[in-house]
Amino acid sequence: MFGLGMPELLVVLVIALVVFGAAKLPEIGSSLGKAIRGFKGAVEAKDEIARGEAAKGEGPFCPDCGKSHAAEAVFCPHCGKGLGSSEKGAGA
Repeated sequence: MFGLGMPELLVVLVIALVVFGAAKLPEIGSSLGKAIRGFKGAVEAKDEIARGEAAKGEGPFCPDCGKSHAAEAVFCPHCGKGLGSSEKGAGA
């Protein structure tokens, strides 16, 4: 993702060890893990809310992926599935 290989990651780890010390690294790793889990949970909750709104028919949402799209769209811009003509008439 960032173009970092194993040697670069080792250098970053050694620098972190020198800056923070061996006793602080487990705490930092734990807080980073909790932050990532919290972010992932928030994203999943947002997706679940969008799917719920799609099931209720509140707004133009794709029936397959649950993401929103423009009312005049023929295909979902996220998953590429056809939206059908029944949903086009609901927005007009």
